[in-house]
Amino acid sequence: MSAPRRPWIVSATVGGLWLLVVLIAAIGSLTPLARVEQAVLPTPTPFLWSWAAPWPVVVPVAGAVAVAVVHAAILRLGRSRSSFFFAWIAAVAAGAAVGLTIDVVLVFGNLFTSGWASWALDLGSRAATGAYWGLLYGWIAGLVAWRLDRTAPDAATPAPRPAGAAITVVAAIASLALLGAVYVAGDAATQAQVRAEAAAAEPPPADGSAPIDPQAAGEPVPERVDGSGVTGIDGCTPDRAMALIGDPDGATGHRGLRLELMNFSEEPCVIEGYPDVAFGDQNGHLLDVDVTPGSSFMAVDPGPVRIEIPAGSSAVAWIGWDANSTQGALVAKTIWNAVLPGETRGSKPIETDIVAGSSVTVTAWALPETAGTAP
Repeated sequence: MSAPRRPWIVSATVGGLWLLVVLIAAIGSLTPLARVEQAVLPTPTPFLWSWAAPWPVVVPVAGAVAVAVVHAAILRLGRSRSSFFFAWIAAVAAGAAVGLTIDVVLVFGNLFTSGWASWALDLGSRAATGAYWGLLYGWIAGLVAWRLDRTAPDAATPAPRPAGAAITVVAAIASLALLGAVYVAGDAATQAQVRAEAAAAEPPPADGSAPIDPQAAGEPVPERVDGSGVTGIDGCTPDRAMALIGDPDGATGHRGLRLELMNFSEEPCVIEGYPDVAFGDQNGHLLDVDVTPGSSFMAVDPGPVRIEIPAGSSAVAWIGWDANSTQGALVAKTIWNAVLPGETRGSKPIETDIVAGSSVTVTAWALPETAGTAP
């Protein structure tokens, strides 16, 4: 057998050992031996029974490929023959590299939720497990290397060519990157499956609307839209006034909802214009609703007039719409409101029959005594 092929046979043995240990550990995890399996069956890329198919198989296979390619790269860079001890130590290093790859993926994946403390807790733990795996089982690859050396004792391993060594190193890095990508994809698919199963277990909405869909496409409700906002030194700015959202009311197939702008300061403030209103559906996305200024069955629009709200008093505006069927529809579950376009919106959960495609009217801010409600 030619000398260049011998390192790859040894490295293929390392990859096979990786898969074999994963398989035995997967079976052992279903038995009472699960508590001690990590002592004799360390696996940085275990068979995760809870993961969505086919990722429980794909991740260990990607790990086996990575550990084999990294092992081959180490043998390729070594200028000595693939001796027993060198092949064994290379297995330790390759296992550590694979484990470190999973460490990096998990640490960066949890960085925004667990913070930098995850570096101290997680980084290096799976690298140590991978190195321990190589220490326990790398001697088998060493025996294969020793046996191959005995079959061709006079065949010297040629010094690595720079181009060939570079290709091997690039292949090793690519295999580790592939492993990281596979692990991330498997975790994302599993999380999506968990969310879908949780949504499916939820009871159907009482109003007959479409159930929550974690995979639904859509855009979040903007917290602010273009507009000049509240202007003027005497304007009802957030440090003087606060928008309050009432509850839906209805009569004879029509609906209304009262908005209030309360001046909690000790001085009068002024406001002119229409409130900024938007709706979010049951999936947390912006609901397609046509919001226009004007009157409705529930309230008459006085038009945009500059009004002065006395200290401790309020201005009001009304949202009006016609009743709609919510059967199987996207429904407004959250109302978003700002004093004027350009100001930051606040939100409140609501139960309404405003559905996608509805038309909603909103009246201008007015003092309660001048705000017109329809008979």
